[in-house]
Amino acid sequence: MTEGKTKDYLLQLLANIYGQKQAGKVWNQYLATKLESIGFTQSCINECVFYRDDIIFFVDVDDGIFLGTSDDQLSHVIKELTDIGFKIEDQGHPADYVGVNIKRLPDRLYKFSQ
Repeated sequence: MTEGKTKDYLLQLLANIYGQKQAGKVWNQYLATKLESIGFTQSCINECVFYRDDIIFFVDVDDGIFLGTSDDQLSHVIKELTDIGFKIEDQGHPADYVGVNIKRLPDRLYKFSQ
């Protein structure tokens, strides 16, 4: 800008800046839009829970966990998510998630405890 002359400028924010008050809300809206594009529905009770058929997805900040009835089904969902631009690390069966201990019991049951 030259002294004595003023111009109006507009800056467009292309990405939310991590750490801003709205960052969590913006991330959740982005995630919900992407998941809805592949058929998931966001829970009306808890907006960090999504479901499709018999698959449930829980998300806490930038960590998520899928529950489903078969490994093939979950592998298919992971592929769908990578196809729409997510970078995903499959870390296998969780022993602990967001402070909740998860233990696989006989007969395909799970025990959740803190």
